[in-house]
Amino acid sequence: MKKMLLIPLSIIVILVTFVIGFTMLWKEEYKTTNISNYNEYLGENGKHSNDIFPHNIPNSAEIEDFCYYYYNPFDPNYVSYLVYSCDDEDYTKEVERLSKLHSSEDYLIYGATGFNYPICAIYADNQGYIYALTDKEDNKIIYVEIKFCNYFSDINYDNIINKDYLPINFNAKSGNPTREVYEKNK
Repeated sequence: MKKMLLIPLSIIVILVTFVIGFTMLWKEEYKTTNISNYNEYLGENGKHSNDIFPHNIPNSAEIEDFCYYYYNPFDPNYVSYLVYSCDDEDYTKEVERLSKLHSSEDYLIYGATGFNYPICAIYADNQGYIYALTDKEDNKIIYVEIKFCNYFSDINYDNIINKDYLPINFNAKSGNPTREVYEKNK
């Protein structure tokens, strides 16, 4: 009788060990800086499109920088940015489009005290930011997304995005003050 119980118990232990091991090792991750991948991820029919990033990059755009980073260790995290300059007509048209979006009113979150460039559109909530900044002098538009779960980012965004494009004093790292308040209030 003991042998008959030992076999199913052994199988259960093996299965539980396998599931726990898989869970600890599983994660999804994808990063690209190749602008030709833009439409696949952030364009009009992209897997992760949003209202702030452009559905189509204008023909006059001179791309300065681009990155799409997705990391999912069970909770999806995104860090994306696109920086380009364009001609007057495309710049005006895009700034007009962005200014019509309903932006968040209370957008200084995670310790942020402001931005280094004027904000054209912004979505901010407890899961991070999506915003567009403008630099009229150079007809430059800067799009940034930092989205995460559980009140902190698993991605080290400081190593990816130019600090000038981040909110001033922004802190969404593990152990940040916003996360600590969340933990206390649970």
